[in-house]
Amino acid sequence: MITLPKKKRGLAADIVTELEAEIDNGVLLPGDTLDERALAERFEVSRTPVREALQQLALQGQVQIVPRQGIFVARMSIAELRAMFELLAEMEGACAKLAARRIQDPWRQTMIEAMNACLVHAQSGEISAYGQANADFHEALYQGCCNRYLAEQLRLIRRRTQSYRRNPFQLPGRMLQSAQDHERITQAILSGDEQAAQSAMIDHIAISGKGFAEFVSTLPEQMLASHDLAYPASHRTGTNTHE
Repeated sequence: MITLPKKKRGLAADIVTELEAEIDNGVLLPGDTLDERALAERFEVSRTPVREALQQLALQGQVQIVPRQGIFVARMSIAELRAMFELLAEMEGACAKLAARRIQDPWRQTMIEAMNACLVHAQSGEISAYGQANADFHEALYQGCCNRYLAEQLRLIRRRTQSYRRNPFQLPGRMLQSAQDHERITQAILSGDEQAAQSAMIDHIAISGKGFAEFVSTLPEQMLASHDLAYPASHRTGTNTHE
């Protein structure tokens, strides 16, 4: 009997996948330090694949390598965060417009089920469950717009902003408002009203004025970069607790 060799742990791609998941899930937060030696020990490899993985994450914008300071989970300034949300709103709007024109099953049904789940979880106040239903709703639209290039860019932007987007659902009434937005977007898409779908989605994603100020106020200070200094002398060191 021929025995296939076991897959080697800790290849750069495996490390990228693991660290991406930890960033997405909030185990690693913006500003956290990433230490090559500690990661090499954790993944039981030399520092070479770790270095390759961190370089890949840096190219994706998820990690920032600061000469003579270290390697950190990337974080954004308030201005950068605002710009990212503006871009996300416009791209999500285009996605909803295309979905109104093109969406078919199974993504139409997935969208409806996710919308209904959002309403249920919003009413019961289940933040974690709502977050998953919200992700399912938007993924159904990404698939339903039938434009994989747009979908890929949207997923990338959502990944970049994932750690920051956890907090809005904690604001009073935000989950229910989000779920009601999903209902309006779904109605527009199912009726084939492209302009209404686009407009409703932009309104759903965009955060401006007082709403943006409220959103920023929920973010820990260490998650936000200043314009003049990307990473201050004191910062978190790879755990999920605050200073």
